[in-house]
Amino acid sequence: MSVDFDVPESWPEEPPERGPASRPEETPEPAAAPPTSAGPAPTPVASPALAGPVPAAAAAPAWSLAQRIAFRFVFCYLLLYNLPFPLYLLPIPGLGAVFMAYRKFWDTVVLWTGAHVLHLAHPIQNLRGKTGSGDTTYDWVKLLCFAAFAAVATLAWTLATLRGKAREHRRLHEWLRIYVRYALGTILLSYGWAKVIKNQFPFPSQDRLLEPFGQASPMGLLWTFMGVSTPYTFFAGAMEVLGGMLLFFRRTTTLGALVTITVMTNVFMLNMCYDVPVKQYSLHLLLMAVFLLAPDLGRLANVLVLHRPTEPASLAPPWSARWARIGGMSLCVLYVGYTLFTDIQSSLEMQSEFDPGKPKATIYGTFEVEEFVRNGQTVPPLVTDASRWRRLASYYPQVLSVRQMDDTQHRFASEYSTAKHSIALSTFDGKSAMGAFTYAFPDKDHLVLQGTLLKDALTVRLRRLDSSHFLLVSRGFHWVSEYPFNR
Repeated sequence: MSVDFDVPESWPEEPPERGPASRPEETPEPAAAPPTSAGPAPTPVASPALAGPVPAAAAAPAWSLAQRIAFRFVFCYLLLYNLPFPLYLLPIPGLGAVFMAYRKFWDTVVLWTGAHVLHLAHPIQNLRGKTGSGDTTYDWVKLLCFAAFAAVATLAWTLATLRGKAREHRRLHEWLRIYVRYALGTILLSYGWAKVIKNQFPFPSQDRLLEPFGQASPMGLLWTFMGVSTPYTFFAGAMEVLGGMLLFFRRTTTLGALVTITVMTNVFMLNMCYDVPVKQYSLHLLLMAVFLLAPDLGRLANVLVLHRPTEPASLAPPWSARWARIGGMSLCVLYVGYTLFTDIQSSLEMQSEFDPGKPKATIYGTFEVEEFVRNGQTVPPLVTDASRWRRLASYYPQVLSVRQMDDTQHRFASEYSTAKHSIALSTFDGKSAMGAFTYAFPDKDHLVLQGTLLKDALTVRLRRLDSSHFLLVSRGFHWVSEYPFNR
């Protein structure tokens, strides 16, 4: 959506030609006032021309051939990477079918490239939306295809331009900046509100708190680190929301790009160092922020590094008609309001779905196994017995996890029948039944399961664990600490 909010009242006019008389050293002295007979002499006032030069917007240098070629590639690549944004927001009948055709086109290109160009040993699987990973083989090959298509389009564009008059693309650059501003701002708001309302990094479950420290994956450790501290998670999300909001307005784009570069550099490094599979996506968000800041790097260097005056930036939009300015301002306000509303609403709905106050699974919490009977024989709690249960955890009606004595974990899809006081376990694809149990609660702290799992008859007696005893839960915050509490 190419709209903007901060719109000047008129286009900046071309500065007038400076004649000889306009130069300070040749400006004629004003005629001296006749002396007065009484009163103190007037205090001399410095002429504005002598008060110091005021930087003026200098004429931008012409683009070189290398700059024009680089811009054409960046234009094509960013367009390919961000499409179909924002077309999917438009309520146009039949547009969904166009998006499906667009996705199928890239699916065909990516699969063909993997098989016939890269000669990959295994066929590429399109796991979009199935695993939560943005670094699949499909994603990396798709980036390669984007780069190849952008390079071909750049070559054709350059060859077509060479036949005629070499053109700069200043107006097209402004439109691309608007597009990238809105695409990046929309993404930042979505991720930011998911942290502010604490959906992306929930507080770690008891099952996670009981997991041996060394058994956690780097990504799992990061999720625990973020989830334990609600204030820090809120702060991280608020910075993303701030950067995204600033990008929607022309006057604050530079500040928004600076905030976003700071935030996304940290996010990218966390993804790289903790092996979070959104490395390429976070890198692209960072590079889009760098693209928005690039035109102001010279002015920032003058002010912050070289400590010298610099020329002001041009804030003129790529349209001048009054109706276009008013329409752009209106569309900007509507879009920002719509984005904020939908992001906050979806985050609140997700929080409500997993809210602790919401009805939980019938078997809810983490339970330690006190007695484990298999096929009529009591099995002692030996760490060498990988088939004996150690703990059971259930936080959602659809999932039940069992941790063995050797700390391996097995997760099952679960389906409850409250009328029969039973629970059926299966694989997550639903194709294979794993077992079924009846459950009973002798008291509020104990659970008894009886049934079969993988053809073994089991009777398991379990005790509920209290999460308030964990140090990560109970330690809290201290202004005064006589000694470092580093455990």
